[in-house]
Amino acid sequence: MPRVAINGLGRIGRAALKILLDGDGLDLVVVNDIADVDNLAYLLRYDTVYGRYHRKVDAVDGALLIDDRRIPAFAEHHPAYLPWADFGVDLVLECTGVFKTEDDLKKHLRAGASYVILSAPTTAESVPTVVHGVNHPKGEPQIISCASCTTNCITPVIEVAHRHIGVQRAVMTTIHAYTAGQQLVDGPSKSFRRGRAAAANLVPTSTGAARATTRAVPELAGRFDGIAVRAPIPVGSIADIVFVADRPTTVEEVNDAYRQEATSGHYQGIIGVSEDPLVSADIVGDPRAAVVDLDLTRVVDATLVKVMAWYDNEWGFTHQMIREARTTLGVAAT
Repeated sequence: MPRVAINGLGRIGRAALKILLDGDGLDLVVVNDIADVDNLAYLLRYDTVYGRYHRKVDAVDGALLIDDRRIPAFAEHHPAYLPWADFGVDLVLECTGVFKTEDDLKKHLRAGASYVILSAPTTAESVPTVVHGVNHPKGEPQIISCASCTTNCITPVIEVAHRHIGVQRAVMTTIHAYTAGQQLVDGPSKSFRRGRAAAANLVPTSTGAARATTRAVPELAGRFDGIAVRAPIPVGSIADIVFVADRPTTVEEVNDAYRQEATSGHYQGIIGVSEDPLVSADIVGDPRAAVVDLDLTRVVDATLVKVMAWYDNEWGFTHQMIREARTTLGVAAT
């Protein structure tokens, strides 16, 4: 069974740990985070968004003891010094949000890992951006980026629209839960808006998600962009995608395309559709990358189309990353 390590047990790293332990075919053998292991155990046991973990978690002698399973936990700052060779690690999930350059990611390889998946966007042209279900990297690269949660939501949605109807140009706005990069109370920040209290404001900010999408769907390069508005909720987001279609279409045709893809072998479990009147709380804990809210689809004058898709920006994205890990290691989906 392929052996997996997690570097960074923040929001995404802890979600990855739980998904790996509940799945088959991938063996989580070691984790690394600079936080104290007792604190990590506590954060696994209790979660403000997802509630209490269903497994028993303790910190014992520098390791996490989850039920009866011991997972060594290191606190190494430098990827090059991590003990991946000692543990026979096949793949590292790089979840710190710190190490995003190709040079930094290669340090995991020098430490003994065979593959690295970055749980964040990369600006390195030499590191492929892969959105699971949409594109495949050329060759067999040892390092890939799974981009961002928003990119994993909007990419399959726009790919379906482009393949079924055709997209001339598009723009999106994601109404996104606040993140750790924002302030809890008003304070100084390089980005003035991001310095405002996250739980009390709608905060417009930039996002590279749409442009990152064009790395997975290159035929839309230069024709897709967007912004984000951070909302005062801890998790649960919705992407509002507006595009000019290549030809006249209808709400019914657009929605039928998503219904069809949601049950196809290609996108089943990645794209979902909903006929129910959802709100953000209803998407929390959903493992899919995007859930298209069919009731919100609009078509104006036959070619101006709006599609809206919900996503759990932590849980859904992390499932996408684990799906891609399985693909990388040749493990069947569960």
